[in-house]
Amino acid sequence: MLALAVAQLAFGKEVTLEMPNRLIARADYQIGAADKPVVLILHGFLQTHDFHTAHNMADGLHDLGYNVLAPTLTLGVPYRNQSLACEAIHGHSLEDDEAEIGVWLDWLEARHQGPIILLGHSTGSVELLAYLSQHRDPRIKKLIGASIIEGALTGGEQVRSEMIADLKQRIGAKNNTPVSHQFSYCNRYTSTPKGLLSYLRWSPKRIIVTAQAIATPITFIMGGADQRLATDWIAQLRKTGKKIRVIEGAGHFLDGQYEFDLLDVLGEEVRL
Repeated sequence: MLALAVAQLAFGKEVTLEMPNRLIARADYQIGAADKPVVLILHGFLQTHDFHTAHNMADGLHDLGYNVLAPTLTLGVPYRNQSLACEAIHGHSLEDDEAEIGVWLDWLEARHQGPIILLGHSTGSVELLAYLSQHRDPRIKKLIGASIIEGALTGGEQVRSEMIADLKQRIGAKNNTPVSHQFSYCNRYTSTPKGLLSYLRWSPKRIIVTAQAIATPITFIMGGADQRLATDWIAQLRKTGKKIRVIEGAGHFLDGQYEFDLLDVLGEEVRL
């Protein structure tokens, strides 16, 4: 894809790039030391690379000398620079997100010859896990999932099964009328059936099984006081056999007084 612009900003360079859906996406690109890896940071659900958790991780790693690329997924919106409302009609899918991740990695690999580390926050961690499960890139040396969300629904897995069956029926009938359901932090997330189904398929069980199957090293960094997750989610993650780092007292956004703890842990985990 063609890089349409690279503008110098106070905290790095803004890169704009055409995506497979013909929309233009934005990213913050901070150039670090030539001998250090590049870290691709992906924001959480409906957010942007300017969201404070992603932004703080990017700046902290760049301060340590790392090259950092922090894209914003278009989610169907050109030049998207703000978070999207749950109630907006969403036409994007996880497959669209994966395709955009691939374009950014292609762009990055044409400019950086060293190893690549993937770092996601919340749902961004799930999307990077999904990407890694489908693409074997030897230059990707590690996945770090910060506050990886388990995708649980308020009504449990029975509700998920019922929703998936309903969405498949709608798709089979070519009924693209948007539907509204509780999903992630949204009480009413409005999406096309295809889009919602793509995210719903990533159940807690699928996340665990996928992480177990991936040979690339994975570290999960979790907040010990994360109220957005099931109480047994960290215990479930331990079943993957992957490395778990728990920041005691930290919430889902790993911010406030725990921001420096997060950066300390990240500094250790990005050393290859």
